[in-house]
Amino acid sequence: MVTWARLGLAAAFALLAPISGARAAAQESELDYARPEAWLCRPDKPDACQPEAAVILSPDGKTRPERRAARPDPRIDCFYVYPTVSEDAGPSATGMESEAERRAVRRQASRLRSVCRLYAPLYRQGTAWRMRRSMEGDKAPPGSFARAQALAEADLTAAWRRYLARDNGGRGVVLIGHSQGANLLQGLIKTQIEAKPAQRLLVSAILPGSFVVAPRGQDVGGTFASIPACRKIGQIGCVIVFNAYRASAPPPAPPRFEGGLEPLCTNPAALAGGSGALKPYLSTRGETIIPFLTQPLPPLTEPATPIAASVVSQPGLFRAQCRDDAAGVYLSIQAIRTPDDRRTGALIGDWTFRGERDPMMGLHLIDLDLTQGNLIDVIAAQAAAYSRRRPR
Repeated sequence: MVTWARLGLAAAFALLAPISGARAAAQESELDYARPEAWLCRPDKPDACQPEAAVILSPDGKTRPERRAARPDPRIDCFYVYPTVSEDAGPSATGMESEAERRAVRRQASRLRSVCRLYAPLYRQGTAWRMRRSMEGDKAPPGSFARAQALAEADLTAAWRRYLARDNGGRGVVLIGHSQGANLLQGLIKTQIEAKPAQRLLVSAILPGSFVVAPRGQDVGGTFASIPACRKIGQIGCVIVFNAYRASAPPPAPPRFEGGLEPLCTNPAALAGGSGALKPYLSTRGETIIPFLTQPLPPLTEPATPIAASVVSQPGLFRAQCRDDAAGVYLSIQAIRTPDDRRTGALIGDWTFRGERDPMMGLHLIDLDLTQGNLIDVIAAQAAAYSRRRPR
């Protein structure tokens, strides 16, 4: 099976390297980010990217509505780049909004609006349609991956520059992306932000589903020269990165990087290290970012009881810990049930194609679903710290 997002996508699109294909795409017209239609989410699109209502599922199997108040005037912005989801036919997406992109925002980013103004550009990404064709054995035309990468890079660079020039206004910004989106943001950071004036605006970079590397025992010096891993609440100008796996199904082998570099892992539930309780927001409809890779959803309670809401949080059920062992460096996820806990701990984030699970991918499909509540708390603390150090 082709492993796209953890390893194969980085190889196919060379997305772990700095943005270099934008010049090759110069002959292609960029999307016009002055137009609202080029954005999935903006503060001036009030009906877009609204979070779905969630319920809290307690150990006794009962639910209650969650009430999380949104800030009327968030102190910072979030610039979100969605993962490989486009179902457009061809190696590159058209750059037009569809249910695939809306699903990604729904699953990964809409709740961030409680702590930041949310900006999410559309872009001509390498498509999930092409990924599926490749997994089915269809060879891509020569050069199609390079062109897809170049278009995605050029679009993201144009969107960032437009945002910085017309929308940012000196506000702090969290960069957040997943998989292809996270890898693209790595390139954007290295070419447009690090060692440039924009770096002073960086609250944090949240890049799950990708690899940020550094020399062993260090938090910086590989992927980024001056942006370290976030290791404490309220730390700013840092990066959060992880790849989630079931504790019972760790990676079958660690990835290899040149120069003795190793992946970083930062646990959103315990930045300083150790184990922490997750605050997930999971679908009750069996929805993940890529439907054709998603297994059917098992019952969430024993005995099974219907849950009317489309999103559920299950506090205290899941714990996460960064591991560094023979399997590699990864975020280990485990359900901790007490004897009287009616919640099953069922998860549907395994990357599964035609009934075959890809062990290298782990829980890639729900990296952000599992950690979303924790990340909201982290961003809120970072926003407060940023405001104290760099008043608006």
